[in-house]
Amino acid sequence: KTRFVPVLKMVKIEVNDTGTGIPKQEIPNIFNPFYSTKKPGKGTGLGLFMSYEMVRKLGGDIKIVSATPNESKQPGTSFTLELPTED
Repeated sequence: KTRFVPVLKMVKIEVNDTGTGIPKQEIPNIFNPFYSTKKPGKGTGLGLFMSYEMVRKLGGDIKIVSATPNESKQPGTSFTLELPTED
């Protein structure tokens, strides 16, 4: 989903999935470079780090809400990118 928030002069982009979610203890680490829960050779752990860095360089932020099957009947993850607009 995308939406413009005029009061904040910001565009919000929301990306949701219905996967297994991210355990709460892992959330503080997901934007760290080379952090991955995948098996060796299956990922570098740079995707979220690079996304976060690009959004921050544009003056924005990324917010995350996630729940695992143990925490919710509807597990999954929601990332919200907040990007400023020009005046």
